[in-house]
Amino acid sequence: MGKKIVLLALIAGFAAIAVFAWQRYQESVKEEERKAQKRPEEAIVVNVVKVERVTMLDERVYSGTTQAWSSYDIDPEVSAKLVSLKFDIGDQIKKGDLIAQLDDSNYEQAVRQAEAELEVAKAKDVEVKALLKLRKSQYERLKLLLDSNATSDSEFENAESAMKVQEAALIQSEANIQNCEARLAAAKVKLDDTRIYADWNSGADIRHVGDRYVDEGSLVSPGKPILKIIEINRIKARIPIIERDFRFLQVGQQAEVTTDAYPGVKFEGTVEMISNELAESTRTVVAILSIPNVDFRLRPGMFVRVRIILSEHRDTQTIPPNAILSRNDRRGVFIIDPTDQTAQFVPVETGLEDRTRVEILSPVFKPNDLIVTVGNHMLETGKDVEVSQLSRLHMAESMAAEAAKKEQTPASAQDKQPEQKSAADQSQAVPAESGDKAQ
Repeated sequence: MGKKIVLLALIAGFAAIAVFAWQRYQESVKEEERKAQKRPEEAIVVNVVKVERVTMLDERVYSGTTQAWSSYDIDPEVSAKLVSLKFDIGDQIKKGDLIAQLDDSNYEQAVRQAEAELEVAKAKDVEVKALLKLRKSQYERLKLLLDSNATSDSEFENAESAMKVQEAALIQSEANIQNCEARLAAAKVKLDDTRIYADWNSGADIRHVGDRYVDEGSLVSPGKPILKIIEINRIKARIPIIERDFRFLQVGQQAEVTTDAYPGVKFEGTVEMISNELAESTRTVVAILSIPNVDFRLRPGMFVRVRIILSEHRDTQTIPPNAILSRNDRRGVFIIDPTDQTAQFVPVETGLEDRTRVEILSPVFKPNDLIVTVGNHMLETGKDVEVSQLSRLHMAESMAAEAAKKEQTPASAQDKQPEQKSAADQSQAVPAESGDKAQ
């Protein structure tokens, strides 16, 4: 009887324990259901992205003005009336072309007069030489007579003096001839100067008339230009470079030039010269770009925008700009902790930026880290989050596309994957800026 009572007591105890355990289990199930029902209401739905590695370009866009590569004014060397001017604004002009003809009547007369004076001087020179020959002959004859005491010393001295005077006269006559020849040469130069030709020492054989200052019939003179000649087969672009960018600029750098005159057209330029001095008023240096202009579409005085890439960061981790926000005066991003689906704020150091991407210098994120882009302004560290269906769909599509690409890539191409990736990154380069924004 006693054993039965003990057995019944044990059975009752086990039953009580089982009932208690069942109740606790039911309570825990209800608590989990309550939490499961409560979480969607408290969790913040967010959009997320993963870090993308691309090539970022540090570029600047400057404004400038075009100039002729070279230009100079043509003005006459002599004063005269302008008889004809064969070129006008915009005309092409070749090296050696006759540009203008001045009235040469006065200068032709000066040449004829100088020629006549030269002939007279030459005739007088013949006479002086003949007389000198006579004086020398007399001197030699009297010298022989003096040696034989057949003449007096005074006669000999007179003959010697006359010969020396005639020698001096010959020197003067020859100098007069040289003077006349010089006057004739000068007169011929002035006569030649009445015809003005196109001439320059270097550069293209074809240039253009940039401006015309006078008309036919005008009286022109030295220092008064008649035409402006410009070289535009290549064009200068003069741009100011701010002080903080000066150290990045180098002669030989390539540039992309655009102008409102040709929307959508890009011209290639090269940094040709950089000033060594900063302007005190603007703290800028002047850079000169050389732009080929074989079709003469660009003209001096155009407003241009010049895009120059100062540096290039390849295969760098980037995220969208809207993923970055400030918390306690620190820039950072929210990532999702995969263990409990909560938000964690991570401070970041940024590099190059543009309208679509921001370079993250540190920390280095994992490829699968989920970074919040939309909804992050409502987050705090430890806040429950839920990834939106849109983000899940985008990530699934990206994974599927990447898997399909790998399946289509031959084995030999996969061996060269790192090289192809580098080329792809380069072809998908995202322009970036640090400072002035690209337009």
